[in-house]
Amino acid sequence: MVAPLTPTQRRVLDFLREFVERHRFAPTAREVAGRFGIAVKNGFYYLEVLERKGYIRRRRHHPRRIEFVEEGLSRPAVRIPVLGRVPAGGPREAVEEVEGEMLLDPGLAGDGEVFFLRVSGDSMTGAHICDGDHVLVRVQARAEDGEIVVAVIDGDATVKRLRRWKGKIRLEAANPAYPPIVVPAGAASFRIAGKVVGVYRKL
Repeated sequence: MVAPLTPTQRRVLDFLREFVERHRFAPTAREVAGRFGIAVKNGFYYLEVLERKGYIRRRRHHPRRIEFVEEGLSRPAVRIPVLGRVPAGGPREAVEEVEGEMLLDPGLAGDGEVFFLRVSGDSMTGAHICDGDHVLVRVQARAEDGEIVVAVIDGDATVKRLRRWKGKIRLEAANPAYPPIVVPAGAASFRIAGKVVGVYRKL
């Protein structure tokens, strides 16, 4: 059993998870302090408390490496389906058959319906999404300007950054070799299948 957290300690732990999900590395004590408007020494204090209570493990001399252990002790991993390959390039037909499944910490899976897609192509390398990566996608039909989405155009899917521009939708690559894909806003042939909320790869 891990020790219970105070509300503030829980907020710090949630911030650590969100930061790691967004950046794929952990925040420093200084960044924790900046987020909560506290002294740097208190940032170190909260990291030490979370480790002592059994919620994280830190790598000495590697401040950006944190392992989350709370969920592994209290809740089983979530099984998330892996769907077919989705191109990060020009749209091509997406194979939406289940290829398998991956296990993920519940805290990283988040809320709502999610699935993995295996990426092919190099158009999103500037956003650190590479050929062979698996993107974690939350099912939703809307997205904010600037978010990375899985977009479907005429039945074909692609991973791109969503921009709204002059009454149109621009699907922008993160590689200058690929021009944007422009579709009219409200076009019946266009839909958002989901928002990319994580990227996972084998090293």
